[in-house]
Amino acid sequence: MVRVVIKSELVNTEKQFPQTLKLEQFKDRLYHVTGVEPNDMEIVVKRQYDNKEIFSTKTGGRNSDEDQNPNFLEDEEELIVIVTDPNTQSITNQLATQADELSSTQPISEEDYLQRENSVLRWKMAHGYGRFNAAQQTQRAAQTKQDEAYAREQLMAAIGHPCSVMVHGSISRRAVLRYVGSLPLGATGTWCGVEFSEAAGKNNGCINGVTLFGPVAPGHGSFVRPRAVKILPKNEDSKTDDVHCDVKSDDEI
Repeated sequence: MVRVVIKSELVNTEKQFPQTLKLEQFKDRLYHVTGVEPNDMEIVVKRQYDNKEIFSTKTGGRNSDEDQNPNFLEDEEELIVIVTDPNTQSITNQLATQADELSSTQPISEEDYLQRENSVLRWKMAHGYGRFNAAQQTQRAAQTKQDEAYAREQLMAAIGHPCSVMVHGSISRRAVLRYVGSLPLGATGTWCGVEFSEAAGKNNGCINGVTLFGPVAPGHGSFVRPRAVKILPKNEDSKTDDVHCDVKSDDEI
């Protein structure tokens, strides 16, 4: 699964999508999130950790193989997708225009705004997006709390120790824990920086020019969620071998 932050005129939310989606299927999923019709939709895709644009329907040929099955879903784990609607007569653009008009005129009270039937807030509430998706918010908060507690109580004191790394969908890999903390550029929550003895990772301990550990040899570092890290007891230190594998998960960058 790929974790995608979706931004449009009406929404700013986060969803997970299968890595096997073709472009038209991906647009159809985005329609149910943004309300923008797939035939009108223009999308720009950026990597979350460095904000680099990696795909755009504005520059690609719509009938090309890449557009039908864009590899950005296969090769990345956390993305930002900006959805625009060039159709000025669409419902989403009409709602966005109403929001702009409200913001440029005399302010209304929150109570009065809540009473409006045709408002951006009502649209988000009806579709259960962002803070109105109670189940998603509860699950995310619980997972974040568990990660932070585990990192604080066990991993912070284990920096420099050997560990095993098992991200969802991958084989366990032996590494050394090098970093515990936050990442730059909006990657939320707590992460662990790990160093592999082989090129089994995603980076060299640096993100967007910021060195968080090392730097180590290219491909020998990764950043994973705390739940993916298990500190190895001394008697297990030599029992786990490094495994070079191509991990495709939203829990490793």
